[in-house]
Amino acid sequence: MKAVILAGGKGTRVRPLTYLLPKPMVPIVERPIMSFLLDLLKKHSFNEVIVTVGYMANTIEDHYKNGADYGMQIAYSLEGKLEKGEIVPVGLGSAGGLKKVQDYSKFFDEPFLVICGDALIDLDFTKAMEFHKKNGATATVICKEVPKDEVYKYGVVVTDENNRVLSFQEKPKVEEAKSNIINTGIYIFNPEVFDYIPDDGEFDIGGELLPLLVEKGEPFYATAPEFQWVDVGSTKDFYEANIMLVNQEINEVTPYGKEIASGIWTGINCDINLDEVEVIAPVYFGSSVRLEKGAKVIGPSMIGSGSIIKENATVEESVVLGYTKVSSHAHIDKKIIAGKYIINPFGSSVDIEESDMTFLVDDARKEEGAISEEQKEIMEMIKNISELETVR
Repeated sequence: MKAVILAGGKGTRVRPLTYLLPKPMVPIVERPIMSFLLDLLKKHSFNEVIVTVGYMANTIEDHYKNGADYGMQIAYSLEGKLEKGEIVPVGLGSAGGLKKVQDYSKFFDEPFLVICGDALIDLDFTKAMEFHKKNGATATVICKEVPKDEVYKYGVVVTDENNRVLSFQEKPKVEEAKSNIINTGIYIFNPEVFDYIPDDGEFDIGGELLPLLVEKGEPFYATAPEFQWVDVGSTKDFYEANIMLVNQEINEVTPYGKEIASGIWTGINCDINLDEVEVIAPVYFGSSVRLEKGAKVIGPSMIGSGSIIKENATVEESVVLGYTKVSSHAHIDKKIIAGKYIINPFGSSVDIEESDMTFLVDDARKEEGAISEEQKEIMEMIKNISELETVR
């Protein structure tokens, strides 16, 4: 079967993480979000996958190549152009991107799945496809029931008693919402939907194509099965998804590596002496992590490969990406450390280079320089980095 992963967006709400990587490549416990999706697609016999790319397209293509490592075939459709050797994204809209693929090769010759590349899910795609075919649908939207007080964050789907879609409400006020069934951005389409997508310009699935299908009276249905849906649309979502996986709260997924003690996972080549450090589970350590004497890591936390937690430093309920050095006596509390950024999960951040804070957190691959007397004084004054006022 055939599927499309929409992976061309800039991921502005996940910045500064997406200054470093395209959103589908942002790691959840050291594994790109998109890799979890490919595993699920393969499990349900979707073995031909088109990935629409734009922003940082080369990063995605270089990682997944032709799909051989996943036992499937993967191809890419670029939504952009090359200028001075750099790919510049050109938005086509989610539906416009599908149209470009179809115009290129008539790839879609059977019902196909469309999914965004920024969510962790455990949806039974096989049953969803059966629902679509049973109803003779042109389009099916996969929905989810949410608490009524959360509907303002989503597009609400209104159906009749037979699950046929009647209308949509885009992020309605709670008191005005006609249902608590929301659009998850997962769709099944028949090839005839392309009759409703214009040849030129941007065209969106949720805002334009779906309402048009309702208006034209096409057989369009919604289904809301029970499944886990962890949307990674912001830095807060990214933080929570990592914490959930370390807590083993994401269905059928456990941290990768060896469990050296209850709730403590490590990769290979680590220098962690549990008699000289304090580790409070659950914690994931990637490969080649070093904890120096007196270091403390309080879970749920994720420490990426190649990282060093220096003597008497503390990391608490944080997500620390690879090759990070946390200096002696620093205290990282409920933060994301990604490259040169210290990120508050709710979106504010500090550039440690611009702020001259590399003596607190830095790249573990750098040679250590001497700490100035002024920096030592600052470290004495700032024992807990969580008390710093972070700015965007």
